[in-house]
Amino acid sequence: MKKLVIAYLIAIHALLAIALIKTDLVPRVALRLNLIKPQIPEEESIIPRLREVHSQMDPSVPTGATIFLGDSITMGLATAALAPYTVNYGIGWQRSDQLIKSMDIYKSIERAGRVVITIGTNDLLQGREGGIEVRYKTILEKIPAKTPIVMNSVPPIAIPDFFGRKVDDANVRKAVASAKAVCESDPRCRFVNTYDALTTNGAPTAGIYIDNGIHLSPKGYELWIQAMSAVLKQP
Repeated sequence: MKKLVIAYLIAIHALLAIALIKTDLVPRVALRLNLIKPQIPEEESIIPRLREVHSQMDPSVPTGATIFLGDSITMGLATAALAPYTVNYGIGWQRSDQLIKSMDIYKSIERAGRVVITIGTNDLLQGREGGIEVRYKTILEKIPAKTPIVMNSVPPIAIPDFFGRKVDDANVRKAVASAKAVCESDPRCRFVNTYDALTTNGAPTAGIYIDNGIHLSPKGYELWIQAMSAVLKQP
């Protein structure tokens, strides 16, 4: 009987080890307990679906329109508050490297009157901000040489961590500096420091977020629109 019990315990532990090593049991449990963020492959995310919608829209974009490129923060922007003919190509969860890929769809950029860019928040949230300055340069290089550009910095991020990954404000400010440096090196580009527009005394201005500390509230959008309007009105 003793040998049978020992064999049973060994078998149970062996099966448990196999479950831990060979299956997704641990990630599924961690995900269930909200300890980690789901790593959604791009092909299973909202990104390809919105790219398909945008590809259907793009041939109808009129010559001279202002095209807005970005992530979910851009998606929530009422672009008509900034220019009479606008197209909002914001895509939720999109990083800078994914925007570079998305831009291949937008043939309307070739006939745009202006392109407005706001990207990088998801790079920071996902810990992929390394090399973002190079990606910013690539984004600008994909826009025709004579097309005016407005480059927004990322806004402040008001959460200390994102599903267990630390969000360091120093890294956010580095991304702001990278966008500024890239924009100022391109004579077509006007820079909007969204970070400064949405902070007061070094901290996010009260009331600029909805409850998640990432996406903007109506007040946040109002302040951002004011900052962009001042630049868009410049000759």
